[in-house]
Amino acid sequence: RDYYASRGLGDVYKRQPLLHPNTLKTKAIIHFQTDHILTRFVFPPLNKTNMKTLEFIKLNESGANNVVASLQQLLADFQVYYTNLRGFHWNIKGHNFFVLHSQFEKMYDDTAEKVDEIAERILMLGGTPANKFSDYLKVANINEVDKVSNGDEALNSILQSISYLIGEERKILSIASQAGDEVTVSMMSDYLKEQEKLVWMLVAYNSK
Repeated sequence: RDYYASRGLGDVYKRQPLLHPNTLKTKAIIHFQTDHILTRFVFPPLNKTNMKTLEFIKLNESGANNVVASLQQLLADFQVYYTNLRGFHWNIKGHNFFVLHSQFEKMYDDTAEKVDEIAERILMLGGTPANKFSDYLKVANINEVDKVSNGDEALNSILQSISYLIGEERKILSIASQAGDEVTVSMMSDYLKEQEKLVWMLVAYNSK
């Protein structure tokens, strides 16, 4: 069966065949017909081998697997850190409530974006990001924090967590560099730049 679509451009385009999903198993040839030009596109057959993302982005599978393993660990730690930030945001009390309540919300929003970026990078490198919180707790090195309402205690916990994350990200930066994975290197560099500035600001804010 032939599949056709109208381009909605009057007489400029004739009836044009569309690639049906079933034809992906074989070589696909598509003809685009206009009043004056016949354009022929040839696509290679798509299969499990040549649909691997790593082959298209030119990364070695062994090196990518090392990066994935380190990113899985980072994902688990970021997820626990995110949950702790939510708790600080909810439970904070005291004369700094308005400042810290708002700041903790910004921090957990930023952390949620990083969690998504890390998970997507794992997928791009051929891995499957863990999504069960019970799995995160088995491997995370950042501990859950419960019912913290004191500002100083919350800030100290955050600084300790960020310090740990910075150390892990430096390790991943090195692993990704050895694998030729410039994207993950850049990603970790961006995280480090943001976190080092945040540490400076939090230490300044919490100074007596």
